[in-house]
Amino acid sequence: MQSNNPFLQRRFINFKHLYRTINFSSQTKSSSSSSTWVHHNQLFQRHTRLQLLEETCRRSFNHIEHLLSYVFVSGLHRNPFVMSRLLYLTLIQSERTSAGPDISEFGIRVFDQIEKPNTFSWNTMIRFFAGHDPITASDYYIKMLSREMVPDKYTFPFLLQACGTISDLGSVKQVHCHILKLHFADNLFVENSLLTAYLACNSATDARQVFDEMSDRDVVSWTSLISGLVSQSNYTGAIHVFKKMMADEYDSQVKPNVITIISATSACGGLGSMDPTNCMHAFLEKSGWIELDISITNSLIDAYAKSGDLSHARKLFDDIQYSTNKRDLYSWTSIISAYAMHGQGQEALNMLSQMEQIYKVAPDAVTFVAALSACAHSGLVEEGLSIFESMTKNYEIAPDLRHYGCIVDLLGRAGMVERAYNIVENMPMEPNLAVLGSLLSGCRVHNELDFGECVLRKIEFLNERGGASVLLSNIYANENRWSDVVRVRKEMRGAMKGKPPGRSWIQVKDRIYEFVARNGGSNTQGMELHIVLEGLEKISRL
Repeated sequence: MQSNNPFLQRRFINFKHLYRTINFSSQTKSSSSSSTWVHHNQLFQRHTRLQLLEETCRRSFNHIEHLLSYVFVSGLHRNPFVMSRLLYLTLIQSERTSAGPDISEFGIRVFDQIEKPNTFSWNTMIRFFAGHDPITASDYYIKMLSREMVPDKYTFPFLLQACGTISDLGSVKQVHCHILKLHFADNLFVENSLLTAYLACNSATDARQVFDEMSDRDVVSWTSLISGLVSQSNYTGAIHVFKKMMADEYDSQVKPNVITIISATSACGGLGSMDPTNCMHAFLEKSGWIELDISITNSLIDAYAKSGDLSHARKLFDDIQYSTNKRDLYSWTSIISAYAMHGQGQEALNMLSQMEQIYKVAPDAVTFVAALSACAHSGLVEEGLSIFESMTKNYEIAPDLRHYGCIVDLLGRAGMVERAYNIVENMPMEPNLAVLGSLLSGCRVHNELDFGECVLRKIEFLNERGGASVLLSNIYANENRWSDVVRVRKEMRGAMKGKPPGRSWIQVKDRIYEFVARNGGSNTQGMELHIVLEGLEKISRL
């Protein structure tokens, strides 16, 4: 499968050719001898100043030039091990000390001074750029192969991180081929990275195949698959994997960790059904997870709220004070969000007030999103605007797209479409589909056709349109402009082919059924449902 990204397509096109040019036997010997030399060297004992400078650089990037000067003056720059350590301190260690923005340029200059970079040096470059510039990370992998250097088990996790960051499925598949050819497919560290990369590219099928073919799985493997399915809204699949993990627990000795439990609880909440959430709660209480970590209680509060049981969510929140744990910022955010999604804006603001004034817990950006959402769903315009203003004034938190989306939604629902449009026009960043979609929804509710057309023109510049065209066609329909309705609907058929289908769930006799909105399909139960619905429609006309 070829990559959809033209840059990566050009860079990965020579993978097969470069693979054939590598003399694997000689490189293996070289790598082995290098490892032996590193293991037996007495470098730091002979150069005590080198050790002192390295320890200083670990604490502050400002001393890296002193270390670099000493390395070159002493002639140690000819030593690949010393240069690889210097490169690591320049790029990876300096990141942790919040060094300046010129780290990458300085690191590149250091790397270019290494006559024969070892695998550790190549991995350091790929690792650094994987999180900053994935294209450059792939470039260094290509250069590594062209120098006839053999990747090791640490190379591929960094490279897969780069591919997953830009969601390039074709590149992940090509790296997967290299993993198989270089016989790293049985390395658990590499397999987990491959699993995560496929999930980052929204390819649950490939991820599941990798998972099923793994000879050994650890808690990271299980947790990656569960959380990945949750991120793709495949809640039923995530719960199924969690159940299988618990069933295999006594055979494999792999036990879930806090992240596993939180991901599985999130899946229960995502289904919107009480039974899975109740079962998860019972399991957590019986196994002692509730008392283990406050994050688990917070996730349960969120799950109950999404399942429609606000009272149980509030009870969990109140019971925290009687447990060994203490309420943290996320506990307050969870309960504020719970009231928000149930349309109880005033209660949400009361909790925000208690949090700040009584318990002296300062809200963060996520808390403000929950509070602003509560105002939007309850029509609390003045309160919402006041909270939005207090973010920068009292807490020095710069609003991001989520906060602007809530404010636009608040004003749009209240009929203040022009004011909402002006906020979008004066935002310090470009609006995304969520912000523009909220504004367009307000235009539809209040029949603001002129603003609606302006908003749609902005949406057309985005890569995705979502249901924006549907909203505009509804505005045209309200104005009896049927020719425009037909025109927009025709445009939708071509432009919205990639739109994710809508999903809904219903519970019948303790079983959850999922429905996916799509045309056609060969599902037998789906066909039966359509026949029943058509029959009911005919009866209703009698």
